[in-house]
Parts: sequence; C-alpha cells; structure tokens
Amino acid sequence: MSLSAVVLLCMFGTVTSEACAVPSAQQWLVTGLQTQLENGVKQQSSPSPSVVMALNLAGGRDSTATKRLIQDIKGIKDMTSGKVALYVLSLQSFCVDPKDVPTAGGRVNVVSALEEKTNEEIKHYYDTGTPKTTNYQLALDILALCVEKSPDAKNAAATLIKIIKGCQSKGCFDVDTAAMVALALSCVHDGMSKGSKMEGAITETLRVITAQILDSQQESGIIGNIYSTGLAMQALSVTTEFYPAGAWKCTKTIDEVLRKMYEGAFTNPEAGSQILPSLVGKTYLDVATLNCFSDPNITVHYTVINQLIGPYFNYSITVKVPKGSVLLAALEAAQHVNPTIFSFQTESTSWGPMVISIHGVNGSSDDKTYWQFLSGEKPLDQGVGSYKPTDNEHIVAKFSTY
Repeated sequence: MSLSAVVLLCMFGTVTSEACAVPSAQQWLVTGLQTQLENGVKQQSSPSPSVVMALNLAGGRDSTATKRLIQDIKGIKDMTSGKVALYVLSLQSFCVDPKDVPTAGGRVNVVSALEEKTNEEIKHYYDTGTPKTTNYQLALDILALCVEKSPDAKNAAATLIKIIKGCQSKGCFDVDTAAMVALALSCVHDGMSKGSKMEGAITETLRVITAQILDSQQESGIIGNIYSTGLAMQALSVTTEFYPAGAWKCTKTIDEVLRKMYEGAFTNPEAGSQILPSLVGKTYLDVATLNCFSDPNITVHYTVINQLIGPYFNYSITVKVPKGSVLLAALEAAQHVNPTIFSFQTESTSWGPMVISIHGVNGSSDDKTYWQFLSGEKPLDQGVGSYKPTDNEHIVAKFSTY
C-alpha cells in the first residue's frame, strides 16, 4: 500500500457511524473550503450569488459582498430566470428582503422580476414543448418563489410536474436537474394541505425523482459524479419520506466527498458552493430561516515567523474554525488552504501533539530550537491540542531558542 493511501486511511478510516455528518476530526476540511470561498468572494467585483448563499448558509457573512451583490441587480432585466432566482435566494440568506431591495436607482422587487421571468419560461413550454431556458432553471425558479411564499410557485410546480411526466422515459433529467426539482417540489409540498390533488401529484413526482437520483448512486457513495453529489445530498436530505429507509448510503457519500475534498476536488468556486451547504447540515430551503446574527465559526489570524535560520520568512493567513475548536484545527485549516507555506508536522507526547516542524523548518534539541506559540506576544500555556483560540485572536508560531 502506498504512503498516500496509508495517510488517507489514517485520516478518514472506515465510516461506521450511522450519523450523516462530517466527523469532527475532518471538520477542518469544511472550514478550509469555506475560507477558500470567502477569499475568492473578496477578490471578485461581482460575487457569485450561489457562492455567497453557500457561505451565508455556513454562517460566514460579508457585508461588503452584500453591497456588491445589490449593485449587480441593476442588470436584472438581462439575466436568465435562474440567475434571478439565485439572487432572490442569496439576498434572503443575507436577511435582505428580495421584494424591497434598496439600490442607487431606487428600490427593486426582485421577486416580482422572477415571477415575470418564470411566467415566460412556462409560456415558452406551452408554445414549444420546452422551457425558455432549461428544466434546471425552471426548478430553481420554483424553489426561490416557494421560499418567498409567492403564489406563482404552485402554478409553476404544476407545469414542472407535467414536464416530468412527459419526459420520464427520455432520461431528460440529469442528477443536478433531478436534485433541483426535488428541492423545489419538496418546498411546495411542505406548504400544501394534506390530501389535496396537487399534494398527491407532488408526492408521486417526488417518489419518481428521488428514485432516479438514487439510481445514480455509485458503490463509492458518489451520486452521479462528484460535482453533482452536493445538490443530490441536499435533495435527499429533505425528501426522506419519499424513498425507502437506508436507500441512500449517506455516510459513504460523506466519506467519499471528504476524500475528494482532501484531494482538491472543489477548487472551482461554483462546485464548492454546491457541496458546502450539505457539509454544514443545510440546504437551499434554509435560506429563509437563518439566524442572520449568529456565526457558528470563529476567525483566527495565524502567523508563522522564522528569523533564526535562512531563508527567513514571515507569513500570515486568516482562517475560520468552528467555535470551541482547538488550535490544531486552525493549523490544519491553514495548511489546507495553502499547504506550500503552512505545512506542519506534529509529534505525540504525553501532553498531547507537539508541533515539531512548520514550512519545512524543524526544531532541534541539538540546536535548542523549537516552535513557540503565542497569542499576540503572550506565550500560550497550553499545547495546540488543548488551547482553544477565541474569535479574531492572533496566533503566532515563532521559531525560537531555549
């Protein structure tokens, strides 16, 4: 067995728990992905609404991203319906009312614009047999309208059900589209009275759609391919009543997604934005129920300094880790974001893990050198496996002598 295979086996092991959640030992991978997406958004003049929404679902909110997102609304007339739907969901995740968005040119009702574009999709279907854009975008429109409790969501859902019935045998729904359909119809279903004719039609359609998603489940746990798995996870997590218990091997899916994350599969922001919500236990249906004033993570500023032996260096990074995490999790998150600079090694001791090397620079008993950890300028009185940093704390790892 190769060394890399041994490392992966040691990191992830075999998933035996029935709980469908990221194991605490691999949580740093999720926070690393979140940090990666946040850094990307900060560099974009026009942030992606899907990336912004995913970050908000994960608890990280950037007010400057909100302002830039609102600036882009001036081009709403030229957007596809699906793009407008993403803006509705993203604004809602920021706790900005999409029906009344303050812009430089006046207040804009983005939901009304979405209703108009969705009606265009439906009219095009009845005129030509296909939506104006795609089935995926129509499903996304319905999801956003449903989250906003628009009465148009129900009528659009009825059209989507007709489309599904008309193309079941043609295989015209890939995993991504089927997952978005499941999310949209699940939302509409939850708001309907039991026993109605429409409720029965949605129930039957959801059984068909979830069966199709599950048919794409591979032995590894991946659903479709690695990039369709994120939406499929969201869909299956909210439709459990429509497929047999145990049909989705959720823990296998989580395990394989984490393996792929470790290998760098989600460097593309859009791909990362679809997988992040499921990894933090959220779906697009949660955007309207977020607590906009609570962040489950803390920010840690981390600096590594070597002024003892050449080549000298002084590098800094900002990462997020879940509240209550030990310092080791912040080091792992930094290493995941930039392994070239923030790689490190530890050694087990009776006091817990001890960092013996950072950026390829090793401590030495012969030279009496070691890596000292400080909070600002104050040395820590606990090891990296015990010390729990606070929000916005500045941790310094300094190559020192004793």
